[in-house]
Amino acid sequence: MLDMLGRMGVLALGTMLTALLPLAAAVAYFVRPSERRLLLMRPLSLAAAFAAISGFASGAAFILRGLSATGGIPEHPGAMLMGFAENWLPVHVTFGCLCAAWLLIAAGTMRRQP
Repeated sequence: MLDMLGRMGVLALGTMLTALLPLAAAVAYFVRPSERRLLLMRPLSLAAAFAAISGFASGAAFILRGLSATGGIPEHPGAMLMGFAENWLPVHVTFGCLCAAWLLIAAGTMRRQP
């Protein structure tokens, strides 16, 4: 997986960095629950999800563009498959971070209840 990170483009890395924003907000909420911090989670979560979808669509477009340049028959099928795998990684990281963030929100909310 680390070798894939080294080959990723700026857009894919930016997508994964965007996923850290709701996770950081969830940690802040867990440590010190407040209504203000909770309200911030929805827009940050949506931004991360939309970044993942946008990044995936952009990566898929690049892969299909490269495939069309070869007449639809890739010279190196393994390289094309690696491109597809690299394209999925930011989506996986983003939704994993969102899952962890919302679990922290749930735990913080339970701590907040009397």
